[in-house]
Amino acid sequence: MAREVLALAMDAGGTMTDTFLVDKEGNFVIGKAPSTPWDESEGFIESAQDAFMQWQLDERTAFAQFEVAVYSGTTMLNTLLTRTGRKIGLITTKGFEDILLMEQGRQVWSGYSYADRLHSATHVHNQPLVPRRRIRGISERTNMFGTVAIPLYEKDARAAAEELLTQDLQGVAICFLHSYANPQNEKRMEAICGDVMQAKGINIPIYLSSHIRPVIRENQRVNATTIEAYAADPVRKQLHNVENRATSRGYRKQMTTMLSYGGLANIRHPRLHETLISGPIGGMLGAHYVAKLIGAPNVLAIDMGGTSYDFGLITNGTFNLNNEPEIARFRLALPSIELDSIRGGAGLYLSVDPITNRIIMGPEGAGASPGPVCFDRGNKQPTITDCLAINGYLNKNNFLGGKIKLNLLAAQKEIKTQLADKIGLNVHDAADGIIKLWLQTALDATRRAIQVRGGDVADYVIMGYGGAGPMVLAGVSEGQPFKGVVTFPFAAAFSAFGCTTTDYSHRYTRSSLFSLQHNSDTAAKEVVAKGLTELWNTLEAEAKESFESEGMELSKVTYKRIAFVRYGGQLDEVEVPLDRPWQAITGDIDHLLDLFEDLYTKMFAKAAKYPKAGYAILQVALVASIETKKPEFPLFPDQGPTPAAAVKKGERDLYINGKWQKAGIYDMDSLESGNVINGLAILEHPATTLLVPGTRKARVDNRKFIWLENL
Repeated sequence: MAREVLALAMDAGGTMTDTFLVDKEGNFVIGKAPSTPWDESEGFIESAQDAFMQWQLDERTAFAQFEVAVYSGTTMLNTLLTRTGRKIGLITTKGFEDILLMEQGRQVWSGYSYADRLHSATHVHNQPLVPRRRIRGISERTNMFGTVAIPLYEKDARAAAEELLTQDLQGVAICFLHSYANPQNEKRMEAICGDVMQAKGINIPIYLSSHIRPVIRENQRVNATTIEAYAADPVRKQLHNVENRATSRGYRKQMTTMLSYGGLANIRHPRLHETLISGPIGGMLGAHYVAKLIGAPNVLAIDMGGTSYDFGLITNGTFNLNNEPEIARFRLALPSIELDSIRGGAGLYLSVDPITNRIIMGPEGAGASPGPVCFDRGNKQPTITDCLAINGYLNKNNFLGGKIKLNLLAAQKEIKTQLADKIGLNVHDAADGIIKLWLQTALDATRRAIQVRGGDVADYVIMGYGGAGPMVLAGVSEGQPFKGVVTFPFAAAFSAFGCTTTDYSHRYTRSSLFSLQHNSDTAAKEVVAKGLTELWNTLEAEAKESFESEGMELSKVTYKRIAFVRYGGQLDEVEVPLDRPWQAITGDIDHLLDLFEDLYTKMFAKAAKYPKAGYAILQVALVASIETKKPEFPLFPDQGPTPAAAVKKGERDLYINGKWQKAGIYDMDSLESGNVINGLAILEHPATTLLVPGTRKARVDNRKFIWLENL
């Protein structure tokens, strides 16, 4: 019987492009290929072909069957980091021409280490995306209530457009003060630019902040608008190349990509900057999907890669949402699923502080090129991966499925001369100590992630994924009373898997200015109810227009209304989704505030409630969604605790806890439901490795998820 494939999801990272392929019975396979940033469509096809080959699928038949194809990559983020985007101009309110140079306090210090925050002599500002010579200020002013206090000075506006459009620009961004409340002046400026371009025979895109990100706070809004103009459209070209490769092979639908707040969007989505951190978000969505399958309302998801260690919480079945994340040293008004991150990846460089004689990890790392010393590609500075390699954790002949052969002698030489000799230890003891320090850093971060929100570790299941996630899972859960510890055979492509678990959706936001005192009367609530209704109706009209332009069926669209509520005097709000139809009555306001307080006490603690401070609603959102088909995990019959003889691949010497020990080596993909592997053992997959310490065991459940448990 021919296999019917349901979905293809792909996550193009800085090193590898991962494919997660799912059939209609819930079976899946992982494909991998080196990333090709010069033309991502090449890596897309190579990774997909790797997955097809494992199932012996005909390429054209497979592409023709897909109900959905999702592609998320890092091109936009890399464009920002390397400052290789488009040449754009910025038109802003007169007096704010230096807004990109001034930045915001928190943004200025974003990404700096603790030491560098203390010693400002090492500090430099971000390089602005638009240099001062390509910024013009126009006399105009809209106040915070949306009233045009000073009409646009059209003579100034036309002169600014004339000057900017002589500079061979590839786009123009327009961001006026308080245009989120009334876009009149921005739209008039757009029209003037259009007239000038027509006269000059120029055709370049114009980006309005009132369209791209119509929310309060000027720094975040101008960041979002300039990033859309500078970095998003170049990415769109890459995405269209990927789609063209797919359609030429029989794919009959349009390519989709992942949004930072969860949800899929067509690659023609007008606010493509919302996909800026799509890769890690896929992992959180996958964790949320699996959490519902296993009945775990509270989950700590950890994603360990080569450079960073990312972790996020799911509490009472919901994500924490960050409305103003810091990305690539930019602070954006871009709703994103909240993730914490430390520089704790397996590729971090190692060195010895010459004064304290202590090991320093990072902050730089080897990355994909040249990679760790053991990759034998020219790097001479040791990394954590080199420590893992020389102490036996990694299979030198099967790293990334054998694509890379590890040179253990080269790694051992550099660790000895650069680290071990300087701190007075033999090479394997030094590597063992570094691994313990690495794991302790990750353990401290994961524990804080729960405790700072008033949670209890004992209420959470910890999920480990990413290429190095299963490797650190035992260490970050050691001595902690987690409710469960779980990983997956597809851990290395878990973020790609997460892309197949969400719906096609867009989020539309608007700033608002609503406040209510404690025990407000009916009249005050009626005013707020009317105002919220008007905003949501406006957003719904915008959603319908957008979905229609993308060729989607409006009859399939469902809407979810969201209010961002905070107590009076607080700086951060809670995203409160409404769970019943909105009727624009005072009872709806009471229900909204009840939902807020219930969610607030779940996220923090009952003692944190403070209704006497009153309530503020400074932003609303509407999520428009179309349900997509999702992968299923069938339940397999129990095959008993003893694995088949062929599962064990042999033994390997492992230097752990200060001595060499024999560790059983098992093929992760060959394990069956019900199998139990006692430690000390290593479960190997071509793309990841799970360590089972001597005090633990690995149990395979009826969905073939792998649980790490105490003996």
